[in-house]
Amino acid sequence: MAGKKISNDAVVLPGSQVAQMLRQCSRAAPAPGEASWQPDAEQVAVFEAALPAALAVRRVSGDPDWSRILLNSRRQYVGIVRRGHRFVYGNFFPRGMTEEAPYWLNKPVGVCDGGHAFFGAEFDIHTRRFTQIAFNGVA
Repeated sequence: MAGKKISNDAVVLPGSQVAQMLRQCSRAAPAPGEASWQPDAEQVAVFEAALPAALAVRRVSGDPDWSRILLNSRRQYVGIVRRGHRFVYGNFFPRGMTEEAPYWLNKPVGVCDGGHAFFGAEFDIHTRRFTQIAFNGVA
């Protein structure tokens, strides 16, 4: 099943992809839930609007310019239901990495290492807060 493209650089993947999306090799990922759901473009927009400020709080030397993260990244999203709460999990990776590889529209991109240009973030739709942000390690 194909993902639902919500912009040139963002896609919501189907619930069948949640387990694979949460299987990360060099960063922590949130716990799986009891079910999945499909975030819509408006819910993803709320996530994306809150993200730069959440990342700026965690800024360390050598990090990218988080205010431009949406311009420089491709994003994949899935919806997770855990203990009755809806979360959106986003997988972020550099835009140029997939220029010639449209597979990112249909299956999760997984990269080992790579540093802070590769990260995942989980957002609680109800509280409008990030519950987890984790960055890939460095080789």
